[in-house]
Amino acid sequence: MGAFQQFLNEKHITPATVLRLSRQLEARGGEHHLLSRKRATKRRDKETQGKSYTELGLSKPPSGRGVSAQQLEAALADQPLTRKVRGKLVRAINAVLSKQGGGAVDSKALFGDAAVRAGPAKKAAS
Repeated sequence: MGAFQQFLNEKHITPATVLRLSRQLEARGGEHHLLSRKRATKRRDKETQGKSYTELGLSKPPSGRGVSAQQLEAALADQPLTRKVRGKLVRAINAVLSKQGGGAVDSKALFGDAAVRAGPAKKAAS
C-alpha cells in the first residue's frame, strides 16, 4: 500500500470523492472563459505584448480536465505521476480536508518518496 492510499485511508476519503472534486475544481466556468479571452486579447494587442500576464493581473485558468480514474489508480498504486496530475490531486485532497476542517497538505505528505514521471525531453535549439 502506497503513501497516497494510506493517507486516504487515515482521513476516510474515498477515491470517488477525489475524482468528483477534481472534476469540479478543474471545470471551466464563465469567469474562466472570460479570463482565457483576456489572455488571448493580450497576445494580439501590440501595446500589451511586451508585458507579462502578472503585470496585467491575468492568472492562468484551470485546465478544464480533472484527474482521470486511470491516473487515480496509478496514484493509489504508487506509480510515477506527472507534476500536473500531482497538483490536481493535491488541490482535490485539500478541498476535502478544508470541508472536514483539517489543514492543507503538500505533495510530499501525500506521495512520500514516489518518483515523479518525467515527460519527453525537450529538443535543444540549434
